[in-house]
Amino acid sequence: MEKSSTKEYRLERIAHQDGKNAFYLVKDIRIKHLKAKVTKYIGSTEPSLDELSILRTEHSFDLEIKAIEKKTEMSSSLLITDRMDPDKGKAIISSIEGLRFLCDTFSQHLTVSEVQRYENLMEIQYVHGTTAIEGNTLSLDQTRSLINDDILPENKSLREVNEVQNFRKVRSYRIKHKGKVDLNFIRELHRRIMDNIDNESAGEFRRSDLVGISICDYQVSPSQMIEPELEEALAEYYERIESGHSPFIEAVIFHYKFERIHPITDGNGRTGREVFNYMLEKAGYPRLLFLGKDREKYIKALKNGDKDDFGGMVGAFAQLLIAQRKTIIEENLERVLNPPTKSGQMRLTDF
Repeated sequence: MEKSSTKEYRLERIAHQDGKNAFYLVKDIRIKHLKAKVTKYIGSTEPSLDELSILRTEHSFDLEIKAIEKKTEMSSSLLITDRMDPDKGKAIISSIEGLRFLCDTFSQHLTVSEVQRYENLMEIQYVHGTTAIEGNTLSLDQTRSLINDDILPENKSLREVNEVQNFRKVRSYRIKHKGKVDLNFIRELHRRIMDNIDNESAGEFRRSDLVGISICDYQVSPSQMIEPELEEALAEYYERIESGHSPFIEAVIFHYKFERIHPITDGNGRTGREVFNYMLEKAGYPRLLFLGKDREKYIKALKNGDKDDFGGMVGAFAQLLIAQRKTIIEENLERVLNPPTKSGQMRLTDF
């Protein structure tokens, strides 16, 4: 990834009728067919090249925040939502699009090594969360040591160790996969999630209707209907986002359907959450970490879907994602754009 530069802020002069000039820093914006710009007034005298460089750095944070707000407004105006109350849908879209552009702007201003470190930190938190939701007892530090340094935790079962370290294989596979989600992709994710845990059923959809589910009391899809129902849900997901519906909303709806179809006997939750995050990533959104402390909120959100309260369900997912990312990204974006003179590369120890 090439690090973004403040040189993208062009200088614009506006001549007023009284003969005086006004100079602005300008950032041009384009979202699909829509074009706009955001500006920052810098004075009535044209700056020198050295002064312009200083001004670009000085005003970069304000310009980027304005650009994020404008992109959010433009993108939100293009997205369709008909799954819920229109006002609630617009509010959800606006908040989640704002987060998307905030995270995108942050990543664009990092170096390659900084991006890699940030993504690794987020991945470890995600792995710890998605396994903890299912009862894995490894701590965040133990998860980090196992994934990064192959240090085995003490007094933990082999199953718990494999549940965590299998996500290295999962991550490698999903990064290499460039296509859409299909049944084979789901099977291959599950195969890696269950490697050395249940090799016999790894990569296979369930063949029995006798499934014990601790999260909710509901009737899962009959085993013979798993593949056609998954294919129908996937087709609807891609058709709707291609016709202009919100990718975030549609990903949440698909995740709900996946959990209710319950195509996998053991590892269904981890597989479903991995598919959900793959959909988010492909659409340009940050991944949801599914932190263990948020387990009850996650379960409650899915229960909203059982009551056909899709606005409540999607809103809860949006709130979880925003709570995990927004404040810390805003703080670090300002540090990236206005670094101390002798700091070198940005430090991400706050994440």
